[in-house]
Amino acid sequence: MVAEETILRFPPGSEALTPEEGRAGSRPLEETMRDRNENPKVSIVIPTYNRAAEVRNAIESVLAQTVTDLEVIVVDDGSSDDTGKVLGETFGDRIRYYAQANQGASVARNKGIAEARGEWIAFLDSDDLWEKDKLEWQFKALEQFGPQCSACYTDVRFLNHLETRTMFQLAVMSYRHEETMGVSKNVLKLLVRPGGAGMVVCQSSLLARADVVRRTGGYDPNLLFSQDSEFMFRLAMLTGFCYVNRPLVWFDRSPAEIRHVGVSSEWNKLEFWLQDSQLRLEGLLRLSEGMPRKVRKLIREQLGSVHSGWTNWHLETGQYGKAREAVSRAAQLDLTFNVAVKWLLTWMSPRLALRTVRHHQERRKDSVPFI
Repeated sequence: MVAEETILRFPPGSEALTPEEGRAGSRPLEETMRDRNENPKVSIVIPTYNRAAEVRNAIESVLAQTVTDLEVIVVDDGSSDDTGKVLGETFGDRIRYYAQANQGASVARNKGIAEARGEWIAFLDSDDLWEKDKLEWQFKALEQFGPQCSACYTDVRFLNHLETRTMFQLAVMSYRHEETMGVSKNVLKLLVRPGGAGMVVCQSSLLARADVVRRTGGYDPNLLFSQDSEFMFRLAMLTGFCYVNRPLVWFDRSPAEIRHVGVSSEWNKLEFWLQDSQLRLEGLLRLSEGMPRKVRKLIREQLGSVHSGWTNWHLETGQYGKAREAVSRAAQLDLTFNVAVKWLLTWMSPRLALRTVRHHQERRKDSVPFI
């Protein structure tokens, strides 16, 4: 899956970049690349932060592709582990390396999009891997289903996790793909619910036309947790998505405390997840004007669930006024029986509402919280 490691050195007279040098505009590695491969078929954008070892494996999996007309763009989001030096010594001018201050993956990916010279752009997280024929299969699908589809994704296996089923196999029945290749008819709905049983479209499997990617405006830097699904939702508003029903990506699911570092370390906090999810879903609701009713209904349901989660949070922290505001908003968006009960208890007896929430969460630890 990953090519045998080959150690290359920088060209004579050049040195590995530090983040500080990259920010200052000193990029000998990039300057060397400018005269080569000016019009590759595919640009692969890899953001990274303090993953010198992992990103080497990710890059090797790209360079091992059967599709060889490509360029690798690595955007270092302020690493302090000598990522630039390691990559320079390992890959030399086989990659294009950019360094920036730590601003999050969205800013890093947008930098990669801006620098990409390929007709197509693919994204790969620095702790994920590709099978060697990943791009080859995707171009087969795009050739078959173009021009209605300018984007393609594949099935995914999990890395550093006990789960042996693939992402497609774990999806709820209504979201599963059965054919070897096909057009995704429910891609907008899939991207409203990017996690859990609805998770099918993985960012590290995405390949899309560069011009369409740029028409989206790129990733939203205000989103830190769910920026990938929000970006792909906007992409799906512009083009159809096709898929390859083969697990061609290895998706890292190491413990969160290992994966969530730097700006992303906030992801482990419930209040951060609620804030980020609310921002994303409110944006999707605005974008969904004129879309099919089922899509808007799903967005409202998901946003209602977030406000129900805020109700739980405010009850736990004793902010009963905010809890009542949150549960009222949840009821406006998606009035279910559980939300109606929670609304009544929160307004009449917040302490009883809190005990009820805790009781249901205890009973459903492996499922969704009481909503």
